[in-house]
Amino acid sequence: MKINYIKEEINSFFVLKSSPRSWHIPFLAGLAVGMPLLFGYFFADVKSALAASLAGLVILYIPNSKDIFEIMMKMFVCSFGMIISYIFGLVFSFNMWIAPFAFGIFSAIVYYIVRYFNLKPPGSFFFIMMASMAIGLPHHPEAIPQKIGIFTIGTLNACLICLIYSLMKNKKESKSSLTTFQINPYVNLVESFIIGICMFASVLVGQIFKLEYPYWIPISSLAVLQGVNRYHIWKRGLHRIIGTIIGLGIAWFIFSYVNDILWICICIITLQIIVEMLITRHYALAVMFLTPMGILLAETGSSTSLDPDYLLKMRLLEILIGSAIGCIGGWFLYNERIRFNSIKNLRKSKIVLSKSFLKKSS
Repeated sequence: MKINYIKEEINSFFVLKSSPRSWHIPFLAGLAVGMPLLFGYFFADVKSALAASLAGLVILYIPNSKDIFEIMMKMFVCSFGMIISYIFGLVFSFNMWIAPFAFGIFSAIVYYIVRYFNLKPPGSFFFIMMASMAIGLPHHPEAIPQKIGIFTIGTLNACLICLIYSLMKNKKESKSSLTTFQINPYVNLVESFIIGICMFASVLVGQIFKLEYPYWIPISSLAVLQGVNRYHIWKRGLHRIIGTIIGLGIAWFIFSYVNDILWICICIITLQIIVEMLITRHYALAVMFLTPMGILLAETGSSTSLDPDYLLKMRLLEILIGSAIGCIGGWFLYNERIRFNSIKNLRKSKIVLSKSFLKKSS
């Protein structure tokens, strides 16, 4: 039985799933991430443009709707959430001991809010990711307004791309109903607390070991915690480690042989498109390209002169630590979900029984 199970797992590793997403999304993401980079290149300031490029990832929250007003309202809400997350990270990066506590509390609150409003995948991932990347940067108060401004431009650029795309796509289609947010009355507070603890531990480990860019640890941990059950969480952890190792090889090749900033920008855009094509089809395969893209976004314009061997060793260490924390947190998360779902189903059953009893009595 175990041999057959192992064979099934190995065979499934080489299978691409069908994607529920529109084929347009990867190219929209590439455009939203790439345009700020290209502007930065032509104005000789790619380093500043990286913040706007990261902000362009908000376009991945584009809802599947025919109502342009609904699409744009949700995009603006998500953009505002991304900006708040980025501001939070910049502000609380001033102290290496306060930052982990603040980030843990922030992550728990964001996770709870996103679950309450039932925001579809990628859910809370990019909000927490933006805060973790900002909180891991050196604290320079005088530069915070400029960074926020550039980041905001990136979200507005993504919203503009989204508006043009929606107008072109829906010009012949009738509008749907008015905008609504689907409230989820069954939100698990303990689950949010577990996410917050994992994020706190991730940043704290990075601070204790004085890693240069500790945000890779919480990002890796959070990516693993996106699994829907214990099997999925551990599988994502394993896939992330395998994909990361291969992806670091791709990143090493790019850092070693691609020196022109324009070609690095093109590499980032291309990798972003590939990642969005694969992320719903095969997680490990997507991580192979996600890893070099993330490293290029983080290091371009500031650390390209570093030794690629040292740089990638540090990234591997941080991603392995984050994946391990994510797997441990996933075990607690899965057991809490079982308990919470059992209680939720009991409550639903009681409500149904009480309603049926009242009908019979009347």
